[in-house]
Amino acid sequence: MNVIVTWMYSSPEGESICHSQVGSASGTQRVQNIYWRCVFLLFESSARLNPGARHILFINKRPPNEIDGVEINRLVQQYKIEFIEFTTITKSPSDYYGEWNTQFMVLDVLDRLKEVVRDDDKIFILDSDIIFNKSIDDDLLRALDKHKALLYSIDYDDKHNINGLTRLELIEVAKHMDVGFPAKEFTYSGGEFICCLGSELSRIADAGRRNYLVSLERHKKKQKKFNEEAHLLSYVYHLLGYQTHTANRFIKRIWTDRSIYSTIDGSESELVFWHLPVEKKRGFVNVFRSYRKIDGEYRLTIKNFARAYRIEEAYPSKIPRYIKQAVRPVYQILKSMTPQVMK
Repeated sequence: MNVIVTWMYSSPEGESICHSQVGSASGTQRVQNIYWRCVFLLFESSARLNPGARHILFINKRPPNEIDGVEINRLVQQYKIEFIEFTTITKSPSDYYGEWNTQFMVLDVLDRLKEVVRDDDKIFILDSDIIFNKSIDDDLLRALDKHKALLYSIDYDDKHNINGLTRLELIEVAKHMDVGFPAKEFTYSGGEFICCLGSELSRIADAGRRNYLVSLERHKKKQKKFNEEAHLLSYVYHLLGYQTHTANRFIKRIWTDRSIYSTIDGSESELVFWHLPVEKKRGFVNVFRSYRKIDGEYRLTIKNFARAYRIEEAYPSKIPRYIKQAVRPVYQILKSMTPQVMK
């Protein structure tokens, strides 16, 4: 069975965890709703395109009864979402890294999944700001059976800063942690997509937990360590011998703001998964607010998802983009001059 999994950590009131796309007011319902919308649109896309898939949502707190006038319990029933409550919560120390200190909770997800899935299940642990563009097909399943785990690998330059460490620094950390590290270079595989056979979960979960504890010890000694879950999981994948880049034809991290930076190249329609980080506060909101209750069930009334998530650009949106692109250089110049003027 295909098992689609995501997780949602709801900060208690007053807790402040910085996430680059939504800010640090993580304890507010407003910010949490940004992620809840993503969660339910992920499951909506899966329920629509993958009938028969099992849907699991890890939580530390139940979702609100209503978001934007939509009855959330109705969505839970429609998409047959199973709730699993976290029994442990792995958060890195507050001084560990500047952002995302909840990202190592994916280790809690992996640990618990070992107990609730079968060896022959196909496991897809996805960030909530991913949606299905196409169904899970035979091509994807054959690749998973062949490789046992599929990795979405990103070929950053050796000196590119990836959440605090370059690939050169990552290989340095890896070789300090394991003198027999089996690779000549460090390939970074994104943590938004963890895909494996159920039979591989224990290997990944156990190696992940063990090496996270080593990384914590390195932090205590003020040594370089794996700053986030993708650093750690990439290291684990190397240790376990999984082939890199095996998921790249199925998923892509799509940056959609053409006025700043975009990775859109026209291949997106062929992908099974769209990862849409900067659409949390725009595309996901607009699509979620298109829900209408029809014959007792909620249905999305937006049909062109590529346009809704800015993968496909409508002509009216080009005009403000051109203005932003024209104004930005002037803004950057003025911004750089401001400290000198103030002195």
